[in-house]
Amino acid sequence: MKKSLMIGAVVSIVVIAAVLLFIQSNQNIRSENTKNITIGSKAPDYNFLLDNGSYANLSKYKGHTTLLWFVATWCSTCAQGNQVVNQNYQFFKSRGIKIVELEMYNDLGYQGPAIANFVSSYAPNAYSNNTVIPALAGYNMTASYDPKGYLDIYYLISSNGTVLYINGSPSYTLGQLEGAINSSL
Repeated sequence: MKKSLMIGAVVSIVVIAAVLLFIQSNQNIRSENTKNITIGSKAPDYNFLLDNGSYANLSKYKGHTTLLWFVATWCSTCAQGNQVVNQNYQFFKSRGIKIVELEMYNDLGYQGPAIANFVSSYAPNAYSNNTVIPALAGYNMTASYDPKGYLDIYYLISSNGTVLYINGSPSYTLGQLEGAINSSL
């Protein structure tokens, strides 16, 4: 009995130590990779995975104003945002705006549909017209652009890679986003 209690205590200590080490290492990674992204700063240029299996980065969209939109595919306001973007995709398309909709790393730990299925379900017109480009953000990109894990945050990036506007929930802030886009062109 004492031997099994002792083994259980040792296993518990090892597990707790491993968890604490994991948390500490992730905090170090996060703090090293978290940039102070503000309006007027240069947007970090991370690679992200497109739904066709290829990699891209913000540099690929140089020359275009780009909206980097970070979502979780289980998020209801993210789904509503897609519906609003779908209803207004002509606005974005007519201004040459590329919307890269990025599923945050590991969908923030919860299960949701694949990003391409999510976008095509809630924004079929914007998806089929290549106005919204579904992609997966890696850990470093998610930690840099969204260090607090907020749902539904977006960055409007100029054609030369400068952050023009930051906000969240396009379903609630579409008018402000449209104003920022119109004033930047």
